[in-house]
Amino acid sequence: MVLHLAGRGGVSVSRELQRRIEAKIAKMQRLFPKLIEARVVLATERYRHLAEVTLRAKGATFHVEGVASDFHAALDEALATLAAQIRRKKERVTAKKPRPSRTRPAPVPAAAPLAEPGDERPLVTVRRTNAKPMSLEEAVDQLHLQVDGLLVFRNARTRAVNVLRRRPDGTVELVEPAG
Repeated sequence: MVLHLAGRGGVSVSRELQRRIEAKIAKMQRLFPKLIEARVVLATERYRHLAEVTLRAKGATFHVEGVASDFHAALDEALATLAAQIRRKKERVTAKKPRPSRTRPAPVPAAAPLAEPGDERPLVTVRRTNAKPMSLEEAVDQLHLQVDGLLVFRNARTRAVNVLRRRPDGTVELVEPAG
């Protein structure tokens, strides 16, 4: 990052003030690491000390001014406002681009024995689904659209997770939790 320091109106930047500005701008770089350039202009107008700070970053430009009775206070005021601007920018970016949720595959038990040719135990398959809220009538209609004859849904009236199953004889079975 490039740092430009300037004094306007006959103001000269002392070595101590220059070190202080460099340290404060380095802290800003921790808040927003994509900084390209920083410009700090110090000026006096009658009895006021002005500090103008402009930061150019990848995709954003921040500009603030601080006014106080001395340069240290003006710089602190400007950098406090700048930190607030950077935080607001970061919050807007994260609010616009929510991170997608990570979907993990179902864990496979490590100690599960493999099925042998003479073994009659059925293999268990895991299928994850969202239990959408719907009435019982809507669920029956959705079940007729299902190929496998199984529907997991959240009953809109009781708010409990229910299962509808099409039996081999063509009737529909509702499984509700007890209690």
